[in-house]
Amino acid sequence: MKWFPYSLRDITTALVLGFVLGTPSGFANTSSTDTTAKVATTHSVETPTTTNTEAPSFFGGRAVTQAVDNSKASVIEFQRRSISPAIITTTQTDISASESDADTLELNHTTSVEHSEKQSVHRMHLPSEATKLSREDQLLIKKARYYIDRNWNSTTGLIDSVQGYSHATMWDVGSSIGAILALEHLGEYTSLQANVMLEKTLTTLADLPLYKDILPNRQYNTKTGKPSGPLSQTQSNGDGWSALDIGRLLIWLNIAASYKPEFVDQIEAITTQWDIARSVNNGTLFGEHKSKKLTSYRQEGRLGYLQYAAQGFAMEKLDVSEALGPKFSKHIVVDKEEVYIDIRNLPYFTTDPYVLQAIELGYHDLWWNQLDTLYSLHKNRYDQSQKLIIFAEDALSQRPWFAYNNIYFYGKSWLSTSPGGKPIENGQTFSNKVAFGLSVIYKDSYSRLLYNTVVNNSLNNRSVPTGLYKAGSPNTAYNINTNSLILIALWYKQRGYKPIFDYMPPSASDKSNDLSHR
Repeated sequence: MKWFPYSLRDITTALVLGFVLGTPSGFANTSSTDTTAKVATTHSVETPTTTNTEAPSFFGGRAVTQAVDNSKASVIEFQRRSISPAIITTTQTDISASESDADTLELNHTTSVEHSEKQSVHRMHLPSEATKLSREDQLLIKKARYYIDRNWNSTTGLIDSVQGYSHATMWDVGSSIGAILALEHLGEYTSLQANVMLEKTLTTLADLPLYKDILPNRQYNTKTGKPSGPLSQTQSNGDGWSALDIGRLLIWLNIAASYKPEFVDQIEAITTQWDIARSVNNGTLFGEHKSKKLTSYRQEGRLGYLQYAAQGFAMEKLDVSEALGPKFSKHIVVDKEEVYIDIRNLPYFTTDPYVLQAIELGYHDLWWNQLDTLYSLHKNRYDQSQKLIIFAEDALSQRPWFAYNNIYFYGKSWLSTSPGGKPIENGQTFSNKVAFGLSVIYKDSYSRLLYNTVVNNSLNNRSVPTGLYKAGSPNTAYNINTNSLILIALWYKQRGYKPIFDYMPPSASDKSNDLSHR
């Protein structure tokens, strides 16, 4: 999900001058942006026999990345979870399924929400009655709203993914729907205002020119609603689809239908029009990438991201049993904590999907739910070093423009990399969105420290910034995913620390599933 036809000067100007961009005319009246990256894939099924000589370049709504090439001048690109073939270096080894010693666990989880809560070793906020938000909470709401309002495009109902960048993926559209719903429930938007915005977004989704008339292209121009990126001007309407992005969007379409029954028919018309089943193959997620010479249909998603996104397809009654299972995972030890890792190529391992899972769908007893362990790792690291870090994936305001801050990656722990897997020297070490998510889930002195740090990081910014670099300087790549998660996390808190849409996915051995209710 890379590409990007603009020059370095264009992007640098957009990032630096984002605050002074004109406000789009629309229901809301402000502007900011954010993109992010998070996918890795293997097991390609290649349709043409020609060889793909292009560098992997697949745009994704949640990342800002650098193309992989040998030239001195790097091509800067905004992207998200790339569904690219393995990028192997002398320090990286591609592990095939047959060569792995992946643990094969017998899964037998319930398919109903009852009795599915996982016990945490840390103190967590317990579900309660509606919670009154603090003055600091209200401050963050105003800042996050500023991003949503300023980057809202009234013509399409789409929100720019990164400030100064008028493109978005289906992942970003899911984040946008979540932000609009959160702003209504937080009292910032009236029901009428939220409905008008959602109506516009859903109308655009229904009218999207689909990639090969199958599924949404990997990215769209937020001002026109037309495909953007490679091959967007060709008969194919783009260069493929991302199953991970579509999976997140499906989650939020189901949430929207639950809270807004008046939109059920419109949402069902959209999902019926799209050939969603093409994103599922042999029980797991598949995306497609098309270049000028080659079309590849291949498995998409790695541990954490894969299971999170697969639930969107489970909600649509599709069999994602392999995606939800542990076939391609194994145990390792990081800083004396046992974690699961993905044994396939490009196994990006961040905290993001586990936080999204807990806040949006619930902290349930799932084999892959590693949130508690990841919280322990971060907390213990702070206790030992007194250095506050929160590793996540985020857009960057400097080269390489996007980073996966991995808990573990190809034998190394706590490693920041570009989407191609290259280590980053001055990477981001503190993610505001994930830190804030953890702060509303857990209830101890460390979570309070996270909360206060995010508030302090945001004081001098109109929108909530992305985070902090290793050197301590701010990362001001303002984006939809940071500001959306801040809003959704506060909605979760206001609800009495209850997930937005309590959903228990089917077990890996159960091909049926139950949609639960709010």
